[in-house]
Amino acid sequence: MTVFLSYAFRPLFLLATVYAIVVVPLWAGAWLGYLPFPATLGTPIGWHAHEMTFGFAGAAVGGFALTAVATWTGRPPVSGAPLFILSGLWLIARITFFLPFPSLLAPAVVADLGYGGLLFALMSREVISVGNERNYKVLLILGLLLVSNAIFFLGIIRSASWTMTALHCGVWLIVLLVNLIAGRIIPGFTRNWLKRRDAGEMHRPKKLPPTFDRFDRISTGLLVAFAIFQLLDAPPRETALLGAVTSASLFVRVARWQGIQSSEEPLVWVLHVAYLWLPVAILLLCFAEVGLVPQTSGIHALSSGAITTMIVAVASRAALGHTGRPLESHPVLTASYALITVAAICRVAATFGPAARVLLAASATAWCLGFICFAWRYVPILTQPKVQRQGSLPTV
Repeated sequence: MTVFLSYAFRPLFLLATVYAIVVVPLWAGAWLGYLPFPATLGTPIGWHAHEMTFGFAGAAVGGFALTAVATWTGRPPVSGAPLFILSGLWLIARITFFLPFPSLLAPAVVADLGYGGLLFALMSREVISVGNERNYKVLLILGLLLVSNAIFFLGIIRSASWTMTALHCGVWLIVLLVNLIAGRIIPGFTRNWLKRRDAGEMHRPKKLPPTFDRFDRISTGLLVAFAIFQLLDAPPRETALLGAVTSASLFVRVARWQGIQSSEEPLVWVLHVAYLWLPVAILLLCFAEVGLVPQTSGIHALSSGAITTMIVAVASRAALGHTGRPLESHPVLTASYALITVAAICRVAATFGPAARVLLAASATAWCLGFICFAWRYVPILTQPKVQRQGSLPTV
């Protein structure tokens, strides 16, 4: 237990993985008419959207943030009792939201907001205590996630029409976190891998990803603006125009990171695939603004595509690095990446209508198989002590 609670990525990545394997078959079975819908959170869609955003993604965000903050600040990792309480609150919320007893809604809400509040408090303590101003943006996103979750619950209690807006806000906040972290790690990890690959070779060095510059700031600003336009339900024509510019800038941004050169290493190229879902999703949302495609196509490209793929990509790399293992993929892990990508493609395709039931079933199957592969490879890594062996690559 001491090893399991030594770093946040261990319990929280494991909880996110197990929940991913369980929750999607339950939702797919209910959507296809084989199982009853959980009704604790107002509507079936409300339960599904909330649990994927604040349940599955919420655990992954907590595992990443509390693991990374030790590197950002140079402080010891959050561990022991605080981590046990945090994980317990998350687990209690997931179980009680699923049970068909309306009387459990209040304790479930308390547990879920308790998880978000404790995560924010622990992160604030670590970041503010050393004056780590660079990561105040992460605190802002975590704080707004907590607020949007609370607003969602208030909407459930009052049967308000803006509950789905609160859920969309949660999705966009996680998208902004994905964009923020991706801008730091993808060019850096790609650059390091290319340098190692080309070390000692006599040919001319390949073009390397640029460091964060004005173009990255502009792209991020456009993404924030488009998210605000979406949440405020701004005029469709203006929103579509802004989205087209945003999508184009993000396509250029990911191209600048030279992912095409990293096809030999799945741990690297999966990061580029994850980010590539962002401009695709925004382009779909642009088309939705002018009535060409359903809005859910873009939402699922963000959630099943960008967010889920980035979670798996970052979790797999962080777990290897922080347990002293070489930063190398494995056939089972590569299969996980491929299956989760297939799941996202099928889920987006299912929103267009033809063969929707077949595509949804295929998506759920690929999703489950992908996370089973991930669990097969990573449950031992997440639960066993750190490996001490000479020559293992350091955590980046």
